[in-house]
Amino acid sequence: MLPSIDSPIKAPPRSRGSQLTAIAMFVVITGILYFGRDVLIPVALSVLLSFLLAPAVRHLEKAGLPRVAATTVMVALSCWVIAGVVWISAVQMLNLAARLPEYKSNIQSKVAILQSSDPDGSLRRARRTIDEIGTEMAKQQAAEAEADARRQPSGRAAATERPAHVIVDAAPQTPFDFLKSMVTPLVVPLATTGAVILFTFIMLLRREDLRDRVIRLVGHRQLNTTTQVLEEAAGRVSRYLRMQLIVNVTYGLPVGIGLYALGVPNAALWGLLATLLRFIPYIGAWIAAVMPIAVAFAISDDWSLVIWTIGIFVVLELVSNNIVEPWAYGASTGMSAIAIIVSAIFWTWLWGAVGLLLAVPLTVCLVVMGRYVPQLAFLNIMLGDEPVLSVQDRMYQRLLARDQDETAELAEAYVDEHGLEALYEDVLIPVLNLAERDRHDDALSDDRSKFVFDSMRTLVEDLSERSEAAAKTSESGEELQPESRSEVSTPPVTVCIVPARDEADEIVGAMLLRCLNARNVGANLATTGLLKSEALGRVAELDAQAVYISALPPAAVLHASFFCKRLRATFPELKIVVALWNAHGDLEKGRARLVAAGATEVVTTLKAAIEKLPPAATINATKPPDAQVQGTNAAAANPR
Repeated sequence: MLPSIDSPIKAPPRSRGSQLTAIAMFVVITGILYFGRDVLIPVALSVLLSFLLAPAVRHLEKAGLPRVAATTVMVALSCWVIAGVVWISAVQMLNLAARLPEYKSNIQSKVAILQSSDPDGSLRRARRTIDEIGTEMAKQQAAEAEADARRQPSGRAAATERPAHVIVDAAPQTPFDFLKSMVTPLVVPLATTGAVILFTFIMLLRREDLRDRVIRLVGHRQLNTTTQVLEEAAGRVSRYLRMQLIVNVTYGLPVGIGLYALGVPNAALWGLLATLLRFIPYIGAWIAAVMPIAVAFAISDDWSLVIWTIGIFVVLELVSNNIVEPWAYGASTGMSAIAIIVSAIFWTWLWGAVGLLLAVPLTVCLVVMGRYVPQLAFLNIMLGDEPVLSVQDRMYQRLLARDQDETAELAEAYVDEHGLEALYEDVLIPVLNLAERDRHDDALSDDRSKFVFDSMRTLVEDLSERSEAAAKTSESGEELQPESRSEVSTPPVTVCIVPARDEADEIVGAMLLRCLNARNVGANLATTGLLKSEALGRVAELDAQAVYISALPPAAVLHASFFCKRLRATFPELKIVVALWNAHGDLEKGRARLVAAGATEVVTTLKAAIEKLPPAATINATKPPDAQVQGTNAAAANPR
């Protein structure tokens, strides 16, 4: 059975059991990720390398190479690149370590300069004070220990005073033990590296088979959803990794060249580190900047080299963030800024430094799953960058918070993009509908309800005045003179708008009035302060050709039908249009009831209401100016 248009539609309540199940699943999955990190980290690295290398493998296959050869070439090439980076980094690090003693005197002189630049000795006094506090605390702890020893029995005190000295002689290290101590620290990294290479090769070689197995694991009935998840996740991650690599290279290469030009030793090492560390969100570039700045501090006789080194990183970071990245990335990864930070913290806690490197790609996959899997929708809400509230919900929430400024900003922005009538139809009427439903459910207090309706009335009047000001501006940009305005003919009133009952109906009626006036249609709006008998007298006085009854659910049909009966009884030939604004549900039942009460037409939108104008009104009606349909210009829409 369909819900009535007069009854509010409520979302089904969420089961507490489902919430507990989701929390339990999160805890279980987190535990699996944490305790299984030794196995899962190589797999995750292999998946990301597969995403990065898969497009190149496809290009080689299209060029005529067999899949095995194409996969072997790309895996071998990536291994050579990684090995070359590691070798260059190791050579540069050894070179730096060998030259560190040369910088000792420079560092000492710089420290002496810093100390001498403190004429009052503030830093020295602070250091001395800290040392004195530490000495006093040590003396106090020793006194407390001595007092405790005196309170103990004599035998126990004597044992305390003369502790036994134990000397452990280490067994002589055999060549096998020495070899073991040297090889053991290298086993785990080498094993992980070998596993990543092997997994990557297999994934690239059998990628269709792995895809089919994932689809079968999820279920063949979810083919559409699974296909979309896999395609979008692979596309986003591949694009992110490729663009991040390009951006980082365009960042690290100028770093190395700039440091080399300044004479900073091991410039190639710092460029490589800048390229690699910039994969870490936000802080990676500044971590890479610490060492070259420290080296510049150590080797220079003055501060100019340090300042120039800092300037290189600042300038490149600004250029990369504001020019290169927006141009390169194009489509976003779909993650908000706060989500990137939270994901970096979470994955670092789970998997350490590798987790920090994989944080963004792994979270991108979670966001994509949240978009297509209803049970995981909270992931897209919490981590995604898409708006989670509609414009109507945001505006209503701002009204409930009594924030008129942001409400006006939202409305003006929507008018600039879509036009004034679209704002009425798509935003303001649904907002009033929400307020009316909350008020009828006793969820909206009287003072808050009054604030919402007063703010909406003010907003409608303010925006219409700005729109009219823009419409009365000549093509040359000059405002029409008063005598020119008086020459504009005012059409006779052919339409009378009557609110069905309360203030919300009157506010929507005011929106309809503005739309009709914009089309040069003479219209008059009765207020809720008039009794229904007085409204009937107003219709007779104006000799209107049509009456529009403005009714906003809930209780729209009930009040509109009562007044419709009185109108039909008084004016048998009058055209009566009942507007059930933003009505949903069993509309046919309500329409039949209103027609039986005497309504000529029943509409639910402003567009449909305007289409039902009587012939006498359409003679003078003109097409609304572009400033009102497609949005006013910036000066009229945002006067300050």
